[in-house]
Amino acid sequence: MPLHSATYYRRLAADALEKTGVDEPPVPLDAVAARIGVPVRMVRLPSFFSGAAVNEDGLPILLINAERPEEHQRRTLAHLIGHLLLVLDDPAATYPRNTAVEHQEADLVAAELVLPEPLVRDQALKWFNDHRYLARLFGVTEGEMVDRMQELGLIKQRGILWDY
Repeated sequence: MPLHSATYYRRLAADALEKTGVDEPPVPLDAVAARIGVPVRMVRLPSFFSGAAVNEDGLPILLINAERPEEHQRRTLAHLIGHLLLVLDDPAATYPRNTAVEHQEADLVAAELVLPEPLVRDQALKWFNDHRYLARLFGVTEGEMVDRMQELGLIKQRGILWDY
């Protein structure tokens, strides 16, 4: 797989969200998967197992552990979709993959799928940067939302985070 910048991976996610018609949080990850033609199945798996893309008759099916917390399920589904978007964007790739596993790249795509920059900026303006409300709105933890808002420059990193 060729080397790309983080901007490239975020663009893959943004394109998938645009094609799916996502314009409000939370991002319907199952709709993104359906848009690329991949079924998602919630199954009971051992607690240490988050999910997997399995091959059935040459096509992927995404399995998500229904026993894990919802935020974890969303991150796992976004990560698996990230892997598939990487394969779909690489003309030399096949499924099942003929390349090494790229978890870091899939994580970059997943982060943008779960907390897309335009939606986070828009909602932060509407809700006065209330990170707690935004975390619930996007289906992520408060820590993840604070990290994303700091990354986007919406809130400054300081020694004190007011708890009001």
